[in-house]
Amino acid sequence: MKEQLESLSDLTINFGQGGTTIVNILLAFIMFGVALGIKVDMFKEVFKKPKSLVVGLILQWVGLPALTTLLAILMNNWITPMIALGMILVASCPGGNISNFMSSFAKGNVELSISMTAVTSAFATFTTPLNFFIWGNLYYRTVSISGDVPELVIPFLPMFGQVLILLGIPIVLGMLFAKYFTKATEKITKPLQTLSIVVFFGMVIIAFAQNFQIFIDNIIYVFFIVLIHNACALGLGYGGATLFK
Repeated sequence: MKEQLESLSDLTINFGQGGTTIVNILLAFIMFGVALGIKVDMFKEVFKKPKSLVVGLILQWVGLPALTTLLAILMNNWITPMIALGMILVASCPGGNISNFMSSFAKGNVELSISMTAVTSAFATFTTPLNFFIWGNLYYRTVSISGDVPELVIPFLPMFGQVLILLGIPIVLGMLFAKYFTKATEKITKPLQTLSIVVFFGMVIIAFAQNFQIFIDNIIYVFFIVLIHNACALGLGYGGATLFK
């Protein structure tokens, strides 16, 4: 399995000349659309009883990256370092609008879900690179003892600068736009969020089309890795919520 997944290390997503710049602009656009839905009013009810929010943030900012790192270390004989770091990066990212939709669909605490998405998105400029730096390096130092992991450097400052451009600036601009242009925000928020979803899936389709054979060759392995990772994340959330109920 590990040997099979090595081919993913050679996976490249080529969007053509100037494509990387376009992708970065699209990512910033998506985050701007997300930020339009972040309003101070949505925090008021949750902050009156902050226990659920605090527990949720601790589980997402600390618990999930820590659990993912432990899982990656335990699965070291079956997954590659690139897969492991990808898992840690995903665990370090903020929640999104899909989680809010799923909470609503499951008749859960939508206000709490929206508040968690808003807070984690607002602080993602700092928490995402910091978590990836800390847990990625911890993973590397742990598994490199066996001597089968190539040399790896995770630079914090360049990564922070990239995240600041892609997440921090669009989020701040989006929140400011929503505050000072309320009527315009009400008109464009839903269309922008819909367009963001279309753009996201468009990028996924392009990446899939350019690496079709690699995906086909590895889909069965990646499927089970994602399944295990998601099951652990859901278990952590459910267990933490039950414990601190």
